[in-house]
Amino acid sequence: MRFLPVLFCFAAFHCAAASVQTGEQAAVRAAEQQRAEAVASRDIATLRKLISGDYYHVETGGRARTKTEFLQLLTRGEFEFRSYEVDDMEIKMLDNGRAAVVTGRFRAEAQGANRPREVRGRYVRMWVLGPDRWRNTMQQSTEIRHVAAPREARQP
Repeated sequence: MRFLPVLFCFAAFHCAAASVQTGEQAAVRAAEQQRAEAVASRDIATLRKLISGDYYHVETGGRARTKTEFLQLLTRGEFEFRSYEVDDMEIKMLDNGRAAVVTGRFRAEAQGANRPREVRGRYVRMWVLGPDRWRNTMQQSTEIRHVAAPREARQP
């Protein structure tokens, strides 16, 4: 019976730690949602607040951009999202809840220079808790391309 208080203490600590992590995961999830909405609507003011000064962005095509370059791209309207939705997300907390790695899938309808096109992809984003809010420090996206069906064998 002398182990019962120890088990109770451990269980209480574990539950308290889990609830803190869940609260921080919820805050990161909310920041992710704000970011998605801001990208879709080209809300530069919100993105300035959410993205850190040392932000590093790797696009689906492999081009790397800084925070300034990414925001300029959206400001100029060179690439415009008609819609942007995250359809799967996993959040892993790091550094005692002060950092998070978010992985997931997205779907977007993008208006390019020539025509609209649907884009599906996977992403990895790094978030760090600053003095006033969560800030996105890094993003890397990879487009999920549809695999073409094999050509039927040609008949002689």
